[in-house]
Amino acid sequence: MITVIGAGLAGSLLALELAERGLPVHLLDSGRSDTATALSYGLLAPAAAGGWKRLQQRHGDLGLGRRWLQLGPRGLPLPGLQVDPQRFASGVAAALQRCGVQRLTQQLHDPDALAPLLARGPVVLACGGGCRRLAPQLDRRLRCSWAGILELPAGLRPAWPRGLARLPERFERQRLEQQAADLQQECWIVDGGLVPCGERLLAGQITLVRPEPDPGPPPEPALMERRLRAELARRWPGLADGPGHYRQAAVSFCSDGVPLVEPAGERLWVLAGFSGAFAQLPAAAAALAARISAQAG
Repeated sequence: MITVIGAGLAGSLLALELAERGLPVHLLDSGRSDTATALSYGLLAPAAAGGWKRLQQRHGDLGLGRRWLQLGPRGLPLPGLQVDPQRFASGVAAALQRCGVQRLTQQLHDPDALAPLLARGPVVLACGGGCRRLAPQLDRRLRCSWAGILELPAGLRPAWPRGLARLPERFERQRLEQQAADLQQECWIVDGGLVPCGERLLAGQITLVRPEPDPGPPPEPALMERRLRAELARRWPGLADGPGHYRQAAVSFCSDGVPLVEPAGERLWVLAGFSGAFAQLPAAAAALAARISAQAG
């Protein structure tokens, strides 16, 4: 039995790949609704669509659709793609069931929780911001941030064409992640995207990085929301000042931009630290599943 810890994007795709190779899989879901996957824009460049199209050919609708992208206030709309997190969640749940993956709700809080799981078989850490809590020995390149978005009411739509996602010309999150190992105090930035996502509208993304690899306690949501709204008000005052629900989650990343897709101990593996998860994970999950399958065989 292979246990995959984390039922978000990484864990779910890996569980599908393992099950397709004939391996029995337990997928442990924390049961939390505010996860990195749920709060993501899910945007892709057309060049990254191949993996998702192949997944949908095998497993049905996983949320992939077309989306026009505008970079910066004066950029021309460009064709892009989006994996809608809500459609992905429903589609992948059905796919996992068809593949025979047993999905269990269980929260693990410390390294001691891994011992009984490892006694039964290989374990894969695919729980993003929770990986280091369960395995403090992981490479220190793997770090965690806190990311937050403002979820606007379904009926609140901007004045530009329906379906257009507006993004900053350059995301500052990646720059901050690259500087993480040199930070002396916590630092935060706001990337001012405004992205339709199903019936929701996701405004902005605030990222807080601390000097330590572990994410630490959650930042005060009211403070983070004020910071996010203040930055968004410079771009879209009417939207930033209106009603909305702030949501945040711990997110894993690697300070050098290279995610961990590798063994982390005897019968322990890790799949985490992605800065472009929706673009990178289809191929990474398939590659890791192949390695685990070869070892299990």
